[in-house]
Amino acid sequence: MSASLPLAGLTVLDLSHLAAGPWCTMLLADLGADVIKIERPGTGDMSRTAGSVYAGDESAVFLALNRNKRSVVLDLTSPEGRRVFHRLVLGADAVVENLRPGKAAALGVDRPALEHLAPELVYVSISAFGTDGPYAGLGGNDPIVQALSGVMSITGEQDGPPARQGVSVPDFAAGMLAAQAVLAGLLGRVRHGHGTQVDLNLLDAEIFALGPRAQEYLINGEDQPRLGSAHPQFCPYQAFRCQDGTYIYLSVINDKFWRLLCRALERTDLLEDSGYAANRDRVARREELVATLTAQFGQRDAQDWLRILQDEGVPCAPVNTLSTAMTDPQVVHNQIVVEVEHPTVGQLRTLAAPMRLDGVRPAVRTAPPRLGADTRAVLREHGLSEDEVETLLATGVAASEGGRP
Repeated sequence: MSASLPLAGLTVLDLSHLAAGPWCTMLLADLGADVIKIERPGTGDMSRTAGSVYAGDESAVFLALNRNKRSVVLDLTSPEGRRVFHRLVLGADAVVENLRPGKAAALGVDRPALEHLAPELVYVSISAFGTDGPYAGLGGNDPIVQALSGVMSITGEQDGPPARQGVSVPDFAAGMLAAQAVLAGLLGRVRHGHGTQVDLNLLDAEIFALGPRAQEYLINGEDQPRLGSAHPQFCPYQAFRCQDGTYIYLSVINDKFWRLLCRALERTDLLEDSGYAANRDRVARREELVATLTAQFGQRDAQDWLRILQDEGVPCAPVNTLSTAMTDPQVVHNQIVVEVEHPTVGQLRTLAAPMRLDGVRPAVRTAPPRLGADTRAVLREHGLSEDEVETLLATGVAASEGGRP
């Protein structure tokens, strides 16, 4: 099924765990790469036991980040385990790791240790803060980076405390950027004939994701307030509570949409008020305008307002919960939720790759692998004899499904 995908024939060794690295390698696997997930004996990727939501004995976190991959259990702390990993490197195109800085070198699996084996290898290291500098040796993850980057200070209600973004933006931003870097490295290898060392950290990725918010600060030097669902540079641009207690989101990003909104609300008084004519004016009078609109939106149910606003071409949407989002007509039409057969869970509902190639969405070819499910097959494919494989399993250097010898 993967033969026609653009990364078919490429092999990626995945030394990563939890979120950013596995997100990167899952994107590559979706596009056809053979991603071989190298996991430690016994527990494997720590995301296998992360969180509190499970399907059978499989963590939702692991299930979300590891489809279309194969799992090999290998003890990299042993000389024999490192020797086997080096054998795998000979047939690999890329390695992705998000171990704490210095750990890959200590294990003998960093870029300098592998370069003489595979000079054309694309090697990606993902860390929390960077591989050097004052925080390099500290532990860090998604909320720590959100706090450090400044993102948390602008997230939350105006009169409330700083809030964590509802999803792990630092992890997923870094993962997507890492996948892009792998592709750039592979293209560079074709053009220039040598591999690439890629260093990426969650802190840089999250600050980069600030985008215009960061640029605004770099221009005026001013910290920005928390505004809940509102936007500091546009108004009205936020959620409004309707009569039935549900919320709709209104996105008036220019004066054209302001005029359409006024027409939809039958508010010629607002349209004719020169104090609201331009977006800058509306931002300056935000508190007054939001109070006026809040009162009006509270007079009808959400579905009534959505019909009225959409008929006039005003950008708006219901503020869905996860349950209503997954059953939203457009989401259902897009077929982003798919099913895949899992060896212990049975039919597993999961999310498909978000892109389409020539009109076809890359398939979820295989469910996230059981720990060590592919150890025997992968080691044989990379030239180890039957006796060598069995010896590795017997000595605990490698393990088969379930992490057992």
